[in-house]
Amino acid sequence: MTGSSKRIAVVGAGALGCALLPRVARMRMEALTVIDGDRVEAPNLHRQELYAEVDLGHFKASTARGWLQMGAPGVEVRAIEQFLDPSNAEVLLSGHGIVADCTDDLHAKSLLDQVCAMLGIALVSGALHEQQGQVLVLHAPGEGMGLSRSGVFTGRIGANQDGCDMRRVPMEAIEAVGARMAQHIHTLLKGEAVVNGTLELYDSKTNHWTAYQTRTA
Repeated sequence: MTGSSKRIAVVGAGALGCALLPRVARMRMEALTVIDGDRVEAPNLHRQELYAEVDLGHFKASTARGWLQMGAPGVEVRAIEQFLDPSNAEVLLSGHGIVADCTDDLHAKSLLDQVCAMLGIALVSGALHEQQGQVLVLHAPGEGMGLSRSGVFTGRIGANQDGCDMRRVPMEAIEAVGARMAQHIHTLLKGEAVVNGTLELYDSKTNHWTAYQTRTA
């Protein structure tokens, strides 16, 4: 890894980011960076529990940092009020050992995959769609470190996949995916092995996880 394994970047401070960040804040780490260029909006408050009406119009990253600084004493917490894109991704992610992908855009996920592969950063990626969620770990030290998203997902991005309508995602799925991502991050922070390329799928109707392992050879 190019950065310290104890430095975490969370990309996306929306619903999934709000489910993950309080869990990560309780872990032992050196630094936590929250990256998001979006602002708090009223229609999203019921599923973004780090924010309140007083935060409307403020950047999510800075607002989340204020909460995290109280919940994670001794941890350097930074807020970056920018969207990740090809012009800044390498600079913003460099120096971190773990990146948590809480975005809802498949183009952003692809970019994170590419940059984390290039920099040797472990990537814990979460996604939500209607009643289902998924978690995927890539580029962590060990077998299958070089596996990419294209090795797990085939085909092209469809119109109905380009972005996520969070209004149709139940809180149970959001919380379940955030908790599973936190488990993997905790494992990585302890220096223990995780399995690259295992796609974990969650069904909120049955409250059940199913895992599919991608072949690495």
